[in-house]
Amino acid sequence: MVIIVALTGVGTAFIQNRLVTLTHEEISNQLDVVAAALNGSEDEIAMLSHLELDNARVTLVDLDGSVLYDSQESPAMMPNHKNRPEISQAFKEGRGSSERSSSTLGEVMLYEAKRLDCGRVVRLSQAQSGFLTVLLSVIGPILAMALVCIVGLLFVARREARAIIAPLRDVDLDHPRRNADAAYAEMVPMLERIESQRQELKRQMRVLADNDRMRREFTANVTHELKTPLTTISGYAELIENGLVASEDDQRDFGRRIHNEATRLAALVNDILTLSSLDEVEHGDAEVSKSVWGASEPVDLSRVVDAVCQRLEPVADASGITLGQDTDPVIVFGLPRLLDEMIYNLTNNAIRYNRENGSINLYCGADDEGHPYVRVRDTGIGIAPEECGKIFERFYRVDKSRSKARGGTGLGLAIVKHAAVFHHAQIDVQSELGQGTTITVLFPVQDPSLWS
Repeated sequence: MVIIVALTGVGTAFIQNRLVTLTHEEISNQLDVVAAALNGSEDEIAMLSHLELDNARVTLVDLDGSVLYDSQESPAMMPNHKNRPEISQAFKEGRGSSERSSSTLGEVMLYEAKRLDCGRVVRLSQAQSGFLTVLLSVIGPILAMALVCIVGLLFVARREARAIIAPLRDVDLDHPRRNADAAYAEMVPMLERIESQRQELKRQMRVLADNDRMRREFTANVTHELKTPLTTISGYAELIENGLVASEDDQRDFGRRIHNEATRLAALVNDILTLSSLDEVEHGDAEVSKSVWGASEPVDLSRVVDAVCQRLEPVADASGITLGQDTDPVIVFGLPRLLDEMIYNLTNNAIRYNRENGSINLYCGADDEGHPYVRVRDTGIGIAPEECGKIFERFYRVDKSRSKARGGTGLGLAIVKHAAVFHHAQIDVQSELGQGTTITVLFPVQDPSLWS
């Protein structure tokens, strides 16, 4: 603020000094013309009385300092001017100038005086034009010109703004890419970004809608699946409680049925909890992942396959199914329990949907490109081509009657899918009705340097 005030003061002083200098020069030039006219005139007073000078006061002073003529005052009323600085200097040097307040006019005056050939002195004076005076004299025209310029600029700016805004106003944000040709070149990247974000939002909305639909279906299916065994258990227990089951054989039969339903219910609850924990893991909850499934580590898939075969061999034997394996050691970095759960569910599902005296073979190793894989091949009932994409949905069953009879929960392959997603693996299903099914889980190429 201080700097601005100082600069303003310096600027004003400079302009004021420049105005004084210009006024002195103007008076001096006029004085030369007047002096030349008087030197050639026989009647100086008559000559002066006919002069017309804008804003200039003319005074003629005699040799003794008395005023002979003045263009604004009566000479008789004016004092002797011999001692006036500009007059005294002109008598001595031929020319004089000064600047002072006029007692007669009450204004700051600029004086220029010149000695004539006859010895008298002619003087021209003019009121000093201050910066504010000059400014006030031109402010009107300046404001008028400024107003005209502003109106003109507003008109031009409005027209140009409309021309600039027109392409923006015509942009269709619902279909940004359609505007690429009509819009400015600079806008094309922005429009493409808007379109990309719009498509991403639509995709996310579809995902949210699908998730909401699946959540509602899952809730309905869970309710139904839990209700069935609970109703069965409640019914059998009520019959026993009311004494309607008299014989020991019937009581044992009812007890076995209650036990089977309770076992199925426990398996269902366990699978639901497993899926719930996998959902948390997929959403990046590391705490849940570590607390439920443990930490990731290098896992030999051949050992997991061997352990699963040992656990399920009695189940396969009970159904007359041959369980074989052909494995090569291959390491995958992942969750041991989750990999075990995945292979167990694939094998158990193959047993459940196999034919009598059928066979199941488990393979693991690495393909020609170095991708680890696990493959389960059975000789079961097979899957229709239109059903292959649905078998990993929750509670989906290819043969509901067979699944009920074998005690399936309908969640085993859903767990397999979640486990594959967690390990960034792909699932391939090859099946033919009446011939069997082959399911392959293909893992990414492993990089041991990332395991630490």
